[in-house]
Amino acid sequence: MKLYPYDFGACGMVQMFHAGTVNYNTEGIGEGAVICRIPKGTFVTRAIAVVKTAFNAATTNVLTVGFKDGKNEFLASSDVTAGTVGIYKKELFVEGGSNTEVYAQFTQTGTAATAGSAEIYLEVVPGPEA
Repeated sequence: MKLYPYDFGACGMVQMFHAGTVNYNTEGIGEGAVICRIPKGTFVTRAIAVVKTAFNAATTNVLTVGFKDGKNEFLASSDVTAGTVGIYKKELFVEGGSNTEVYAQFTQTGTAATAGSAEIYLEVVPGPEA
């Protein structure tokens, strides 16, 4: 069951929510697929990837999560071993600024993947009002 954020505007309320599920063949995943949107000024304090099915490209399997520019501010290539089932957590403190769209990107080399699935969770807190 996909959960949705309760109330991003509540002062001091930290929330963990399911940002999205990505698969090896999710449309646009090679360039970065939008998995959720967050309000401007939101801080991301934790990111979790739950690799449910190992990504199986022949040489490399890289899963990253972040904003459009880098797509790796939350989970970088060294934070997730996409070819191994498991839970990968990262504590962070990233201010969203004017960014609202969160992307997941899967890049691979060698023979293309035929399997792979991961659930992405984010913990967020609203920033101070301007």
